[in-house]
Amino acid sequence: MNAGKSTELLQIDHNYQSNNMKTLLLKSSVDTRFSETEIVSRLGLKKQAYPLNDDNINDVINDIKKNHYHCILIDESQFLSKHVILKLADACDTCDVPMMFFGLKTDYTGHLFEGSKTLLEIADNFRELKTVCWCGKKATMNLLENSQGEIIKQGSPIHLGDTEYHSVCRRHWQLGQAYPDKNDK
Repeated sequence: MNAGKSTELLQIDHNYQSNNMKTLLLKSSVDTRFSETEIVSRLGLKKQAYPLNDDNINDVINDIKKNHYHCILIDESQFLSKHVILKLADACDTCDVPMMFFGLKTDYTGHLFEGSKTLLEIADNFRELKTVCWCGKKATMNLLENSQGEIIKQGSPIHLGDTEYHSVCRRHWQLGQAYPDKNDK
């Protein structure tokens, strides 16, 4: 959260487009926070994307084979199923098209998302976008805060949201501390 993943994706798309190269933007259909059919960054950038899921993966693969894209960019990949990611990986190899997946590694309970786990198992390489905890250390975890200000660490791994999430270091995730203690100096 707050590392600039969607912004980076949109910047990469812009770079391809400015060189007259054709891209395909995909996003998990689970992510409906800001739009069902757009990739939206917190900076206000947005662009149309095709919502992706188990039901339409074969249509997407046929489109990839037919249109000879220069690059395929996928947002919110943590929400994709193993099946979808493996089909995309096959298309990447058979069509010789680069694919870049953007998403979170773990959910607010501290466990890998299915899509992230699959990507960790098969991806050619990884690049981590970094953000910081309120204490200044590298943020590696996400805390979920409910409307009463309580930290939640159990429940469904998929919880769409934005402002109720806090990027924190492992120590503050373990402590369930989304903000500095008022007594801290």
